Amino acid sequence: MTKEQGTSRFWELAEQAKLLQEEIRLLLPSLAEARRKYSRSKSDVDRIELERIQNFAGELLATNNAVGRELEQASGLSEEILRAIETQNLPGDGENRLLRGDLIEQRVAVTGIVETHLAEAIDAVTRLVPSGWLQHDSEISHRIDRLIDGSDCLSLVKGLRSDSEFPHLHRLRQMIRVSKDYQDEELAYDHFAGATVVPQLVQLGTRLKNLNDVGGDVSLRVRRLWEGATESTDANVFELLVAAGCAEYGRKVEFLPETHERSPDIRCHDPYPMVIECKRKRVLSNYEIDEEASMRRLFSQLEIESNKRGLYGRFDLHLKVESNAIPSNDIVAGLISQRLAPHPDRPLDYPWGSVAYHQLPYRMSLPEVTRLYSPNMLKAAFGWNSDLPEWDGIVCRVDNGREASVGEIRRPIALAWSNVADAAVKKRAWSPLDLFGDAMGQIPPGEFGIIYLAYHEGAREEIANRRIQNFLDRMPEWEHSASIRVPISFLVRLYPRPLDHGSPDLIESTLRLCSDIYGEPALFEDFPNTIFTRAPQKVN
Repeated sequence: MTKEQGTSRFWELAEQAKLLQEEIRLLLPSLAEARRKYSRSKSDVDRIELERIQNFAGELLATNNAVGRELEQASGLSEEILRAIETQNLPGDGENRLLRGDLIEQRVAVTGIVETHLAEAIDAVTRLVPSGWLQHDSEISHRIDRLIDGSDCLSLVKGLRSDSEFPHLHRLRQMIRVSKDYQDEELAYDHFAGATVVPQLVQLGTRLKNLNDVGGDVSLRVRRLWEGATESTDANVFELLVAAGCAEYGRKVEFLPETHERSPDIRCHDPYPMVIECKRKRVLSNYEIDEEASMRRLFSQLEIESNKRGLYGRFDLHLKVESNAIPSNDIVAGLISQRLAPHPDRPLDYPWGSVAYHQLPYRMSLPEVTRLYSPNMLKAAFGWNSDLPEWDGIVCRVDNGREASVGEIRRPIALAWSNVADAAVKKRAWSPLDLFGDAMGQIPPGEFGIIYLAYHEGAREEIANRRIQNFLDRMPEWEHSASIRVPISFLVRLYPRPLDHGSPDLIESTLRLCSDIYGEPALFEDFPNTIFTRAPQKVN
């Protein structure tokens, strides 16, 4: 074949592929209607019609795939170049950031500055709640008072402070009050909570106007923000933001009433009838909560023994057994005796793991005055990287003289810990697939559906990468009802963490998942690919 013939064949195939994709798109509404009709009637007539349309759709897809393969060959491009071209379909800035190490401040472009719209967003959300509601439970603190007065130590796991994520205060009250504290530059501002709730409130406040274009009982969904259980608030916000985003993309959507049967969140009427289900996973699993509690107890023992001996610094602990089976007394003894080793900063092995010790002075000056337990303070004192932690968690305490901002600290003690036991790693690297299964269970038979899954990812690099790999490995094996079709899904990974002196920063990385069998990649352009980090809109 001559070069001219090859070029001609390439463009013939490209035009054929374009026509096939358009034919498939036009067929999908008929297929969706045939599925719904048969799922209700179960009649032979409707079954035969459904099979006819399905078979025709299958033939079109098979032909389209064959044309696509021939098109790649006719292009004469290498696999490397073809993969590079495919990255143009990635959301955001087009960078493929699957691995945790690529999702850090220096490698992700800023999409919006929360301060620009914070005041307007706070006002918009505050106007939603009933008069006087925000002032209730004023005796429950939303600040880091107990850290400042020294009555509590700081404990982080997956970059999260458990007390900030599971507050005694209603989550919406916390969201508004913490956001106001950040706006007012309150020194006792909870920068650990703020990393999530401040960007979330800004998105909610600036997207409320889009809900005017959403059908169904929108007011009921909005009221759930304060009438619903506190543990459901973040999930409710997610549903509202997905609906608002779809409306902003020009989709005609409506909230569906909940029933005791399968009940997706949203009905979408275009580009063809389908439903949308939203799921947001709790930020910490029960296993992670229990593990963090075990490390707190271990730190309490360690702190007592350290203060007795005038030992200050960072103790490193790599566990080889699960936290519920740790020999606490032996571990504390090993950590304390590490000071006597020829090289305390070099790990020393034990049957249950390894320990190391990095000595710090009783009193140490920080490079600059900063908020207590800010990322800058944790980095200067203990080498803790808030953007990409090397450890599963850290528990620490310093004597700050009861000051909310510090330029000098005394008696710094920290326990940086990781668990490398196979069982622990497996449980910590849980896959979002169970969440996907829950979402699939909400899609009624005969429907096309789109799924939005969101989860917090703050684990160290190895755990985060293993989690997403587990998910991708198992996705092809996923089986669901043959009467349900999910052409595309969005896996929304959230990386909230404070930076520098405690400024909130949220990275959102969305994996776009397309079914190999009945996927429709063009749909990605019809729906929002990011939910929490889209450029905020000005509030009217």
